[in-house]
Amino acid sequence: MLYLDYTWDCRPEGILLDEEFNSDKLGWKGGDLFRLVNINGRQLLQKVEPIEAFVRGYKVNEDK
Repeated sequence: MLYLDYTWDCRPEGILLDEEFNSDKLGWKGGDLFRLVNINGRQLLQKVEPIEAFVRGYKVNEDK
């Protein structure tokens, strides 16, 4: 899925997504964890599966 004309505010503490961006369509929910992965010079936010987050000691799908 390619999103055009979205405005994202990228800051050191996080990324503020465009208000029109609907993360529900992607199955994202509060408390999901992501890792930043470099693929050939491009950055990918890769969702961490709940079982991996649990094994690593993170609280799974817990809203802040």
